[in-house]
Amino acid sequence: MPGAGKTTIGKVLASKLSLKFIDSDHLIENRNNQSIQNILDSEGHEELRLKEEEVILSCCLNNTILATGGSAVYSDKAMSYLKNNSIVIYLDIPIILVMQRVGDYTNRGFAEPNGKSPQDVFDQRTVLYKKWCHKTIDGTYDIDTVAENIIKAILDS
Repeated sequence: MPGAGKTTIGKVLASKLSLKFIDSDHLIENRNNQSIQNILDSEGHEELRLKEEEVILSCCLNNTILATGGSAVYSDKAMSYLKNNSIVIYLDIPIILVMQRVGDYTNRGFAEPNGKSPQDVFDQRTVLYKKWCHKTIDGTYDIDTVAENIIKAILDS
């Protein structure tokens, strides 16, 4: 979900592990010369999801931490690619924390059809996040603790 800490924690992990960091939302914005929100507003959520899938499928995952957009889980192709070529981590945070961190999600590039509440999206996505991940990590701790818990979980597997 937006606000889960994917980018922030991904950057910390990449630094701690001396790995490359990629944010798929930034790749989408760079390839399209516009923000995620502008793509969403002008082309719709389905087109944004297709662009997200294309970007993820084009990523080389060797020695890389990839922070995906939260809607990546809607693409079976992208998620199969990630699950088969990396370790997928789900940062589990409650909806109340999502809303505190994100605030007004209407300007956050939320790739969902109009009319869905944040709770509806959260409930739907949580099922998919759990389906595709290798590890679930409690994302409610401070950044460094979450990063250390991810490292421990990976080393323990």
